[in-house]
Amino acid sequence: MNPELEALLKSYDSFKQAPEGTEANRLYGFFQEKLEGAAQKARTSKETLQNAIQKLHPRWDFPSNLASTNPIVFNGTFVSFNR
Repeated sequence: MNPELEALLKSYDSFKQAPEGTEANRLYGFFQEKLEGAAQKARTSKETLQNAIQKLHPRWDFPSNLASTNPIVFNGTFVSFNR
């Protein structure tokens, strides 16, 4: 898996697992930074990429299976993961 995409997904998972409060806010800010960079590289909007991540997050098995997933990109837009 692309190291940048993996870091983005792990940052989202860390945010989702954090208890509410200061730590969750810090992790969300970190995720937003990663999201912006990944969206620019993929030539898509942050909103499109974030929606895809939020929709597919429950299907991921963190952290052990993350490295075995491959992103599916259609016309430069992240669509899903192929296991």
